Amino acid sequence: MSDKKRGVLYGVSVGPGDPEDMTLKAVRVLNEVPVIASVLTKQGNTLGLDIAKGSVDLSNKRILELPFLMSRDAEAVQKNHEEHARLIAGELDAGNDVAMTSLGDISAFSTFSYVRDILVRQGYEVAVIPGVTSFAASAAKLNVSLTNLNDPLVVIPASGMPLDEALGLPGTKVLMKSASKLPEVLQGIRDYGLADRAGLVQNCGLPNEAVFTDIDDPGISSTYFTTIIIGGQS
Repeated sequence: MSDKKRGVLYGVSVGPGDPEDMTLKAVRVLNEVPVIASVLTKQGNTLGLDIAKGSVDLSNKRILELPFLMSRDAEAVQKNHEEHARLIAGELDAGNDVAMTSLGDISAFSTFSYVRDILVRQGYEVAVIPGVTSFAASAAKLNVSLTNLNDPLVVIPASGMPLDEALGLPGTKVLMKSASKLPEVLQGIRDYGLADRAGLVQNCGLPNEAVFTDIDDPGISSTYFTTIIIGGQS
């Protein structure tokens, strides 16, 4: 039986889009590891890698592309995550450190969390590098505060709970993952009387970024990377 030391899996946050939002630690880890894993979308995109390339030379890295399955079939999604974990485990068993990139902050709505849980259960060492969330970056683009002294901050996947229930929560509301229901969500915000406190950012930090302080702006489209911020009562 080999006594070769296993590699470490690093979950590396790369921020929402602008490579300058990457932390010094994220850049250092990506420079040091020999293998980088990145989710591959159905469209063939590896956005996490594209962002990282703005701050790190990846030309000498081995890249693991992890095909991402978007499905409501829980069993199929679980198998997809297990396959990702298996590919990464092969590198770790060979003694290679692996960095898996994640958009925004890796603790928020990240596929990495599922892969990490599988590998932790199997006894692998995992370290996490935090980063700038899309909603923090979007608040900066909108030039608004997310919280004040006593106000809560609520982060909600727009399809994760009834819209009326979400909009009725106290404090600042951040609505994410709303692209497929964006017209419905925006109308709900109007109906709830919150339009004057709402703004949104699409593709934050990317070349096609768009910032809207008015949710009735005709330039708004149903874009996957849409973050809506509804300010709390002042």
